[in-house]
Amino acid sequence: MDNGLLQVTLSNPGGLVTGIRFNGIDNVLEVQNEEDNRGYWDLVWADPGSAGTKGIFDVIHGTSFKVIVEEEDQVEISFTRSWNPSLQGKQVPLNIDKRFIMLRGCSGFYSYGIYEHLQDWPGFNMAETRIAFKLRKDKFQYMAMADDRQRVMPMPDDRLPGRCQPLAYPEAVLLTNPINSDLKGEVDDKYQYSCDDKDNRVHGWICTDLRVGFWQITPSDEFRTGGPVKQNLTSHVGPTTLAMFVSAHYSGEDLVPKIQDKEPWKKVFGPVFIYLNWAMESEDPLSLWEDAKAQMSIEVESWPYSFPASEDFPTSDERGSISGTLLVKDPYIDEDYMPADSASVGLALPGDAGSWQRESKGYQFWTTTDEDGNFIISDIRAGNYNLYAWVPGFIGDYKYDVDISITPGCDIDLGGIVYEPPRDGPTLWEIGIPDRSAVEFFVPDPDPKYINKVLVNKPNLRFRQYGLWDRYTELYPNTDLVYTVGVSDYRKDWFFAQVNRKKDSKTYQGTTWQIAFNLDEVNQSGTFKLRLALASATVAELQVRVNDPKANIPLFSSGVIGKDNSLARHGIQGLYWLYTVDVMMDNGLVQVTLTNPGGLITSIGFNGIDNLLEVQNEEGNRGYWDLVWAAPGSTGTTGTFDRIQGTSFRVIVEDDDQVEISFIRSWDPSLQGKQEPLNIDRRFIMLRGCSGFYSYGIYEHLQDWPGFNMPETRIVFNLRKDKFQYMAMSDNRQRPMPMPEDRLPGRCQPLAYPEAVLLTNPINSDFKGEVDDKYQYSCENKDNRVHGWICTDPPVGFWQITPSNEFRTGGPVKQDLTSHVGPFALAMFVSAHYSGEDLVLKFKDNEPWKKVFGPVFMYINRAMDNDNPLSLWEDAKDQMAIEVESWPYNFPASEDYPTSDERGSISGTLLVKDLHIKKEYISADSAYVGLALPGDAGSWQRESKGYQFWTRTDEEGNFTISDIRAGDYNLYAWVPGFIGDYKYNVNINISPGCDIDLGEIVYEPPRDGPTLWEIGIPDRSAAEFFVPDPDPKYINKLLVNKPDMRFRQYGLWDRYAELYPDIDLVYTVGVSDYRKDWFFAQVNRNKDSKTYGGTTWQIVFKLNEDYQSRTFKLRLALASANDAELQVQVNDPKANPPLFSSGVIGKDNSITRHGIHGLYWLYTVDVPGSLLVVGNNTIFLTQTRATTPWQNIMYDYIRLEAPPPPTTTTLK
Repeated sequence: MDNGLLQVTLSNPGGLVTGIRFNGIDNVLEVQNEEDNRGYWDLVWADPGSAGTKGIFDVIHGTSFKVIVEEEDQVEISFTRSWNPSLQGKQVPLNIDKRFIMLRGCSGFYSYGIYEHLQDWPGFNMAETRIAFKLRKDKFQYMAMADDRQRVMPMPDDRLPGRCQPLAYPEAVLLTNPINSDLKGEVDDKYQYSCDDKDNRVHGWICTDLRVGFWQITPSDEFRTGGPVKQNLTSHVGPTTLAMFVSAHYSGEDLVPKIQDKEPWKKVFGPVFIYLNWAMESEDPLSLWEDAKAQMSIEVESWPYSFPASEDFPTSDERGSISGTLLVKDPYIDEDYMPADSASVGLALPGDAGSWQRESKGYQFWTTTDEDGNFIISDIRAGNYNLYAWVPGFIGDYKYDVDISITPGCDIDLGGIVYEPPRDGPTLWEIGIPDRSAVEFFVPDPDPKYINKVLVNKPNLRFRQYGLWDRYTELYPNTDLVYTVGVSDYRKDWFFAQVNRKKDSKTYQGTTWQIAFNLDEVNQSGTFKLRLALASATVAELQVRVNDPKANIPLFSSGVIGKDNSLARHGIQGLYWLYTVDVMMDNGLVQVTLTNPGGLITSIGFNGIDNLLEVQNEEGNRGYWDLVWAAPGSTGTTGTFDRIQGTSFRVIVEDDDQVEISFIRSWDPSLQGKQEPLNIDRRFIMLRGCSGFYSYGIYEHLQDWPGFNMPETRIVFNLRKDKFQYMAMSDNRQRPMPMPEDRLPGRCQPLAYPEAVLLTNPINSDFKGEVDDKYQYSCENKDNRVHGWICTDPPVGFWQITPSNEFRTGGPVKQDLTSHVGPFALAMFVSAHYSGEDLVLKFKDNEPWKKVFGPVFMYINRAMDNDNPLSLWEDAKDQMAIEVESWPYNFPASEDYPTSDERGSISGTLLVKDLHIKKEYISADSAYVGLALPGDAGSWQRESKGYQFWTRTDEEGNFTISDIRAGDYNLYAWVPGFIGDYKYNVNINISPGCDIDLGEIVYEPPRDGPTLWEIGIPDRSAAEFFVPDPDPKYINKLLVNKPDMRFRQYGLWDRYAELYPDIDLVYTVGVSDYRKDWFFAQVNRNKDSKTYGGTTWQIVFKLNEDYQSRTFKLRLALASANDAELQVQVNDPKANPPLFSSGVIGKDNSITRHGIHGLYWLYTVDVPGSLLVVGNNTIFLTQTRATTPWQNIMYDYIRLEAPPPPTTTTLK
């Protein structure tokens, strides 16, 4: 490319810049280097699931060349490299298009890159991508990247053995014999020339002899990662000049883009401008720096450029803008709103508040407010964003509560928006300035042996000197830092970094700093807030203790945090962390820490383990209540995920025997559409001498509020993966579990849906070849009493105990999740699992509702070192029995939770009348009897708003249900061995203290005639039918050789086509055995990898008599249905219309959730005798819907009844 001012030579088709001729210099690039080591794009990539920031270094060589634009005023050329699956594991799965542009009359050239990852491609990590230029060392020896950071630089040879002394890490050397002796005794380290992205606009080199400058100008940060204060490299010894797009510098792995399998992604990096300038011999060569800054301003003003030809780079008129005024509300500082002066306001991909600093895949657009808080962000790419902000002088992060959609040409005015920084009370004292930097603290002078002269006598740059970490021990040789509030001055008395104490050349020890302060009075029942804002952390753990430095369990632990490495990189900030040392409940056995007023559980200390919860997680992702909600009228079971955070905190009970605390979040109409319309009060209780804690929630929807849907609510605990690796949820389902990393790309193979993976390279090789799926550990509500995890060293157990099902939905055989890989332990209250939309709570406008979920008990136990750790499971079961026996508890303080004497009871005897089985009444042995909200018979299994109370009858049909909440109910029942549902014909009113005896009540199940034949057992399950062994490639070893658990193996739906490859199932009455010959689910036939066909099963039976004018009854009891249609034909499989169609029914999804039943369906089909013949007859059962492998029916029981005998009616 040649425009008469400079000539740029690139390899074809590689697209490597091999030569730049300018102002009489034949090549400004290093001619001693190989051609592929002069000017190039590169990246570092790694396999998905890889940890850290390293990987494979790849200088990007194009494989095809194309001229995009060639005219008098502009040339644009393209070098592309495409990916295909044959390159998997050998090359990063990206299509890369490197573009170079030269304009007439322009003293330089532009470059940008388009990176694309297509939908079906494998995942990968990309730790870095950039453009690098290696200039001629004999020409370019003066570097400039800021007015106060420019200098004559060492030669690259000065970093070689014999000319330097290596220091603590490879990037830093002490120059001992440099070519330029003026540099002797200085430290050289490329990180001393790093810069915040917001200030990283122009940097480069000057050739002083020929008065030529080479500059890298970045006119916009929109394509960089991590926000405006992310730091990056600029220019350094080489002479090297970099245009950094993606890096983990000053952040660590958090800023490595991790592209998942099948994740479509495209991003344009650049354009950046490579500017070359020259000066007259009579001019100062350093004037080239001034000219470069002026050119930088021109480029910034010209952004977005109008000349790039790619449609992936939008011009200004294809972009939008947003404006507003940011105010701060902190009544402890000023009663009025305060303008957010000099705040950083930006758009980035949607996420949590502050997530922008860890965001690396999308674009970001930032500005700074004026003194009145006004801001305008122009030229924003079209897309969906969140608006974020942070305000110097205030802690925390702001996020606008509505997503921002930018469209071409839009001009959005948000008006006034208000940030309320974290604050619970007035400031007693403070140390430092909340500006996300440690620069205001004391930064010592460097050791004179290790200086960089360009940084001398520049207080604002002193932190960039080498080796300052060792100065702490010199300043505090015997005791650690003590800061006395009101006496000490943080500018002189607070060391800028809490570093380790150097004991000798190889060993270090942690440090404990003290803050001493006086209180004139203390509210013993109140709670103080300690806010800790960290500017950087590197593999650190911060612990806080108050007045007892030897307390075994700290008041607070951050866990191990940070990979910024800012100290060694001469930075004064990295990623920002904000902690609040919050509410702690401590009974001497267990210490539970919760955020205030959020009510998130951040820490559980027990038996010498400072935190049982996952310390590597953010504080908001350890222990929490959550829900999923959707707008009224929404269909399906998905919605907006909401991790519930309180807005006010209150101590309800605090005495010698009990603490109960409350975290409330209230709703008001201004939140409509942004938050579910509920008042939520989450309570936590700790009792003296109790090894655990309780939690319950009170949800309320008021009369005049809008409707909404709520598919799910629960409590979640994410335990420490390094501790809890053995899970138990029943005597026959407990095992060592995979690690959460085993489910990441590179360690597993995705299966048919996201929850199921095949472990291919697990951390524990014993698990290789197994399937992991959380639904394999599901359980019926009636059995879901205790589950959890065991840490074997030390032997500690964490158990979730649910002593009652009264607040759960869907009745006793509704199934739900328990514990699974994470390690997670769940307390499920509402869900659509194994039921679908029928169990989504749907509230209408103006519908009042209140419900208490819980209390549930989080039990934590320990064993002696010489005990078998699995004894903890036996102990947990014993504790569960104690909790069940104690229900209803007498200690919850809420008036919405009635004690035993505020409840009632009911009893009776359930009998069955079926004259075709027995002339006398039959005792309803082991029947399920329960109270639920009034409705039709069987409606309890779809009921989700009220409370339910269930029991089982004894062998004589007797039942008693105790401790029933006051209210109006129906009494329901169903009896194993009989089809259908019973409902008592009078509503039941339960009042406090009542004891209702119903006496004998009689259920008459559906029956019209004697049984001709039957298939299965009427027990609402398909467990008695034939369940095949799984494909050996897809097993969970825990379930092997357990016939009653075989249905929980993965992929059984595909076994049907293997067992019936050509024709569908035929069942011959009197010959076939349903235990062997009736497949447990009528699934679709797998025709190939993507298509399925419906199936038609046949029941063949003989009739010995002619019933031409009579009617038979075919009873079809279904244990589950998923997006299925059942059609019935008799003796003519092509009859149209069919004799019966169920219509499309069911959303249970039980077969993919490894269940053997879902919701119960009962159909009666009238079969005219005219359709039957003497001899062999065939009933055809067709499941017609066949677009997925999971449309299916599970049968519970099938019965054909003969016509009833003729009766004589006498009229009187």
